[in-house]
Parts: sequence; structure tokens; C-alpha cells
Amino acid sequence: MPATRFQANLNVRFPPLPRTATEVARLLSDDTAEPNLEKLIEIVHADPIVTQLVLRRINSAYYGLRRRITEIQKAIALLGFLEVSNIVLTAAMLQLREAVSNPEQEHIFEDLMRLSVGGAIYAQRLAQWLGLPFARRVFTAGLLHASGRLILLYNRPDDYEALWYTNEEGALPSADAERTIFGVSYLELNEQAAKEWNLPEELGVVLGKLETPKELPTPELKAQAALVATGSAVAEQLHLAHSETVLLPEQARLLLGYTLTEAQIVERLQTERDDVERYLHMLLKGNGHGNDEA
Repeated sequence: MPATRFQANLNVRFPPLPRTATEVARLLSDDTAEPNLEKLIEIVHADPIVTQLVLRRINSAYYGLRRRITEIQKAIALLGFLEVSNIVLTAAMLQLREAVSNPEQEHIFEDLMRLSVGGAIYAQRLAQWLGLPFARRVFTAGLLHASGRLILLYNRPDDYEALWYTNEEGALPSADAERTIFGVSYLELNEQAAKEWNLPEELGVVLGKLETPKELPTPELKAQAALVATGSAVAEQLHLAHSETVLLPEQARLLLGYTLTEAQIVERLQTERDDVERYLHMLLKGNGHGNDEA
């Protein structure tokens, strides 16, 4: 049964983020140059655990390669910059799993991972469809946008479980509800986590304003926050609540008027659903639940 007693005045503990993840997040946040595969290979090579994850991923049934890949350079070249970056950052977030202690909390953790990865994919694709020049940056922000929620679960698993199950299946706790109970919401913790983990300052600023992107100082930052918020809302609807249709959030209004209408955005997002669901199953099963070679 979910816990029923809440504990306010949260004294937040931030789990350490592996250096590999910090370096990859910084690479992703740099949209001024082409993806630096050589640097990515160097970063991955320095972390034996991540190296094994990348090799396991490329040799999984999802990619269907006829020959087994054993060289990390070749694996990264085949998987691509974004895919390897996703593996690194997802693996870093999966370390927070240690805080959960029962099946209900495990379900919350897995939903938040689906939200993170799914939101990142939708945000990146939206940026590409709209011709916006920061697809890699919003992909990074998307992967990290549920960090604050994961940190609440990490710090107060029983209390966050109780809050989570007061909502309908697939509906996330509101920032206001989190503040009422913990004195802080996932938004503030997103920004604090970026500082604790030595991530780019701009990334933390965007992650702290996902619900109020109009408060950000530049059109670029407003658009980035709107992309991540929209990607998150779509992932929540399609992969947590399992809705058949997509309703764009209020933040998406900042994205209208580029190259696509609201109807066109919704249509494209819905066509991505099955592909994203298969990818989520492959990625999270492979990183969190043992061997996925079959």
C-alpha cells in the first residue's frame, strides 16, 4: 500500500553524476559545431561500464546486426552521437533506482525514465521539424527534465509514492502539490541539480522554467523550454497514460508560427508513437533489467 504520511522541509541529497555523463551533457549542449564523435569516443573509452553498455546496445536484437561488434569506435560510429549520448545519460539516471524499495516505487521510477527518454526524443524531433538550431540541446534537456522528480523519489520514496498515487494513472504530480508537501518542486530541483552536477548554466535555467517559459529572457531559451515541455507532455500522454490522442500543452503556443501548424505537429507526433514505444522498451530493458541480447 502507498505511504500516507508526508514529510515537509526536504533536506535534499543529490546523488553524484558520473563524470562521463557531465562531459557528454556538455558536448550535447554545444550546438555551435558538428557532433564531436572523436571526443565522445574518448569519453566513453574512459568509462568501462559505459563502454560495456554501448557494446551491449549495438549487439542487441533491436539493431539486428549480423556480426557482433567488439570495437567501441565502430559501435559509436554505427549508433551515432545522439544514441550513445542517450545511453550515457540514461545510465546515469538509472543509478537513482537504488532508492526504491517496493513494486509501486519501481513503477514510478520506470514511468519517470520513460518520461525522460520519450520527452527527449519528441523534443528533439520537434526542433528538427520546426527547423530550430538546437535539437541536441533540447535532447539533453529532455533527458534531464525529470531529474527533479527522480530526486524527490530518491530522497523521500515513501512520501513521493503517496503523492504519485493520489493522481489518475499516468498523471504526474503537479509542481504546486510537490511544493505543498516537500517545500520544493521538481522545477527548482531541476535547476539545483544542474548546478550540483556542473552542467551548463543555461541548461539549468531552461529546466527550471518548463512550466513558465515566457519568463525566460530570450526567444531561444523560451523556445527550448517550450520544446522540452511539449515533448514531456506528449510522452506523458502517449507512454504513461496511454492516450490515443495528443493534446498540446499551453507552452506549445510558443512554437506555433515556425513551419508547422498545430494540427500538423499533432499528426507527426502521433505517427512517432509506436517507434518511440519500441525504443523505450529496448533502451530501458537493456539498461535496467539485465541482458537484452535475445
